[in-house]
Amino acid sequence: MQIKFLLYMVLPIAALILGSCSDDAPNQKIISRINNYELTLDEFQNQLAQELELDEDFKLTNETRMQFLEELIRKELLIQEAKRQKLDQQKQFVETIERYWESTLIRNLIDLKSEEIHNKVVVSEEEIQFRYETMKKKNPSLPTYDLMRKELETKIKEEKKSGLLQEWLTGLRERADIKIDSSLL
Repeated sequence: MQIKFLLYMVLPIAALILGSCSDDAPNQKIISRINNYELTLDEFQNQLAQELELDEDFKLTNETRMQFLEELIRKELLIQEAKRQKLDQQKQFVETIERYWESTLIRNLIDLKSEEIHNKVVVSEEEIQFRYETMKKKNPSLPTYDLMRKELETKIKEEKKSGLLQEWLTGLRERADIKIDSSLL
């Protein structure tokens, strides 16, 4: 629920806020002016493309395009009013954005490292065979090797990836300069 909220509300709002700070393309076509904010055609099309990616049920018609524009206008009006009331400067808001930023940054780093590890991990036929034989000793009624091979390969690969990711995380901690004042715990 919280992630969907962030995807559907915070990201488009953040894009609008960032977009409202941009003066680097004065020759862009303006699709809408909302007080002192100019929504460019490029920004609108980018937001629309994101919506199409996120919502597979979204059907692009002239009517839905106009409804989407109205939604962006409504969001911008709400952003402007929130900023007018200085809600963007309240501690709770700043902390929420900070936590979201941190968790996104961490998730992106883990995804990047996981992909890097995934591309390096290989499982040999001998490893699969050994795993099967070990399991077969414990459970003689196990299906045949041919039926289990792909599943075992996937499981071994995931175990290796998980181990390498854990090693990487442990290495980060070992290389870091960390001091703890236990008396404060």
